[in-house]
Amino acid sequence: MTEWIDRSDERSQQILFATSLDEAIPPDHPLRLFVEIIGRLDLGSLTHGYSPGLGRPGIHPRVMVSVLLWGLLSGVRSSRKLEEALQYRLDFRWLTYAVRFGLAVVLYLAVSVASSIPWRSAAGLTLFHAQLLITAFYLTITAIFGFSQAIAEEKEDGTLGLMRLADISPLSIILGKLSGRLADAGLLLLLQFPFTIVAITLGGVSWAHVTAAYSALAAYLWLLATLGIAASVFQPTGAAAARWTAGLISLYVLPPYGAMANVTGFGKLLGACHFISLPMRLSAVTESSFNEPAWCAPVACGLVGGVICLLVAWLAFDRIAIEPQTARPCFRPALHARLPSRVIRRAWSHPVIWREFVFLTGGIQWLLLRVLVHSAVLLATVGVMGGMPFMVVHAYWAWASIASGLYALMDGTWLASRMFHDEIRDRTWSSLVQTPHSIRRLAFEKFCGWTLGLIPSIVIPYMFLVTSVALYPAELSQRVEVLMGSITVGLAVFAYLHLLVLMSLHYGWQATPLTLTISFAAGWLYVMTIFNTPGLQTHSIFAATCVILALVMAALQFLIVRRLGVLAETA
Repeated sequence: MTEWIDRSDERSQQILFATSLDEAIPPDHPLRLFVEIIGRLDLGSLTHGYSPGLGRPGIHPRVMVSVLLWGLLSGVRSSRKLEEALQYRLDFRWLTYAVRFGLAVVLYLAVSVASSIPWRSAAGLTLFHAQLLITAFYLTITAIFGFSQAIAEEKEDGTLGLMRLADISPLSIILGKLSGRLADAGLLLLLQFPFTIVAITLGGVSWAHVTAAYSALAAYLWLLATLGIAASVFQPTGAAAARWTAGLISLYVLPPYGAMANVTGFGKLLGACHFISLPMRLSAVTESSFNEPAWCAPVACGLVGGVICLLVAWLAFDRIAIEPQTARPCFRPALHARLPSRVIRRAWSHPVIWREFVFLTGGIQWLLLRVLVHSAVLLATVGVMGGMPFMVVHAYWAWASIASGLYALMDGTWLASRMFHDEIRDRTWSSLVQTPHSIRRLAFEKFCGWTLGLIPSIVIPYMFLVTSVALYPAELSQRVEVLMGSITVGLAVFAYLHLLVLMSLHYGWQATPLTLTISFAAGWLYVMTIFNTPGLQTHSIFAATCVILALVMAALQFLIVRRLGVLAETA
């Protein structure tokens, strides 16, 4: 047995492919219909300007139009990614519809739950309420991981300046990037009709409910889309654009709930936010006594706010999106300059861990920022719950643990989706595997660097929970059950992040909604199985769940390493 793998025979070995590219495309593939439609288009206005006597022969405009339109239809919009797709794929990825598939699965689960509640006189209204909340959640995920990457991905690929050199106006770039994603996300609304019919059949849903709900969802989609585009214009990277989009959406969605909690000193201000909030409008629509027109203040504010975001992105495009790439790349160098040079320039004894800690999670400054964010979550929870007389001290810490955990989940989701995806996109993974370390060790060290940067998001929610359990006046056995349940939830989150890393190696940003769907569906089926099985003890359920999650994570780690090996061979 030799020490190194001999690849000489591998490279010269004959392999069996289709004898022609045409045989590699199935007869019923949508690409064949697309090519037939393009072939019938009159492109004379594009070909008459070409002179056969000048320069080298050019690529036919019909080919260029086919590539660009198929890329838009398939979700491959970046010029660099189009080039990669033309080199390595027979067709551009078939999973363009992952978000819609995920939404359909979750809505189906909501239908099954609502139809199994015999004691509700208006089960359809319950289903309709769940349907609207689930759709709003998926639209939010699409804005954070989709619309916010529209311009940022061109910046990271270095092709935005080339588009301006080609005399493509900023408005054309913005509308071109927006329209394809907006049409794709708009299909999420069309997906609602079958489930809406089911809700009407179950009872409790009127025409006024339907029109008002769809108007609010359309306005919410428009606002989120333009907000994500504006963040993508103003921020230098996709990571920064996603963070800003998530923060701005939180500032829009959360204040009305603070008004409901009678936050001291901010009641009037937060109460004003209630009248322009589309999420609150969606909640009001599902009340049984609702009978209002579809046009209302939240819908109007959503449409006007979207137009304002679009205008701001257009007017600031050349000054913000183009110039900072050379003059002022981002704000991190200014933060780095304030830190000791040894923190930035000197790698640790494990350079891969240091690399992930500094460049993926943000290093020391972002670690401290996460501590401040979790502290702010605790203070905000106390401020919101302070107006509720029935709240006791341990409840403050419990709700702070939940809120802090949700922030940690969003933070971990974003970083996990980029852990290996950035390596593949920037084509640095093939160089990294040339180091004298196995792929398994490289993956383990990258995970260690990711974990090190997220220590506040992992530890602080459990600190809040332990404090709540210590203050809770209950027996020791109940406290132990709460702690065991929290540990089980933590393992489930880590299993979800493992699945997200694996999906990101296949499907890019669409891995996030797809992973959320798979995790939600699997968790729901598992919980339903547990509840429908009599005679199970709580401690045995927690122990069995932890063992199952550990096995799932081990299997996912194996699949991740195998996929990384394949990418290392093909890079």
